[in-house]
Amino acid sequence: MCKPAGMRETSAIDAARNFLSTVWDGIPPSDAALAAALDRLFVAYHDMLPLEVTYSEFAPSEQEWDLLYNEVAKRFPDYGLYPILNPLEVYEPTLMMADSIDDIADITKEMRDTTWLGKHVGLDQAHSYYVQSYFHWGKHARELSFYLHARQFF
Repeated sequence: MCKPAGMRETSAIDAARNFLSTVWDGIPPSDAALAAALDRLFVAYHDMLPLEVTYSEFAPSEQEWDLLYNEVAKRFPDYGLYPILNPLEVYEPTLMMADSIDDIADITKEMRDTTWLGKHVGLDQAHSYYVQSYFHWGKHARELSFYLHARQFF
């Protein structure tokens, strides 16, 4: 994926672009390459803290969710549902199902939004969005990371 014109490098923008390139450029990545791209997203997030969050009225255009989900499903045909537990339910763990396709699609959307903001609005807004949206993309990335680890080593 080529660097958008006028966008200087930052750890968050670089990690977002790296994730998008890993997922969408060329042949689909190996589980290890995808896990490494997720790790870079985590490191960039932690490198940015503490960050004073700014608000922006500008937002990227809405991506059609079904289309994005279907693109991920075609690109990663061996991925799908996997079981997870809620770690906060200490005494009565509830088995839930997560979807690796949904994980990749959600992270893709958040990283596309981050890079869009960096290019069209400004780095402060892109960084704020990256940090603020971690509650969402971070959950997907953590669960997907564990799924990829299991695929590689169990």
